[in-house]
Amino acid sequence: MSKLQTVLQQQIAPGVYRFPSRATPATLEAEAAEVGWRLFHLDGSTIHDKAGFLAAARRAFDMPAYVGKNWDALEEAINDLSWVPAAGYAVVYDDAGNLDDHDPAAFATAVDILNTAAQNWQQEGKPFYALLRGA
Repeated sequence: MSKLQTVLQQQIAPGVYRFPSRATPATLEAEAAEVGWRLFHLDGSTIHDKAGFLAAARRAFDMPAYVGKNWDALEEAINDLSWVPAAGYAVVYDDAGNLDDHDPAAFATAVDILNTAAQNWQQEGKPFYALLRGA
């Protein structure tokens, strides 16, 4: 069983976790798609600040053009995701420690938004996980 199966089978509560897997994003996306989930990949290798995180999140979540470019807009969008319906959601955030090293306040806000989304989606009966690699 892969490390992602623990998430896909909801053997742990939705939330934000360190994720030690070395699987490629494409492999993880395919594995999630097999069970009707949507996996979003955040490449944190070049994320050093709030603006960088917001831009990467917009790309990763394939956000519609109308979504704003601030924390509030990101939070609203992640708690909506109507443009990408799925049985469950997982975010794999690679090199997450990069933002934490350069802008700890932005990193804390990003993690808080992801954690709040996990709680909100759980109330809707849909799982949402944020999996941090390199944190």
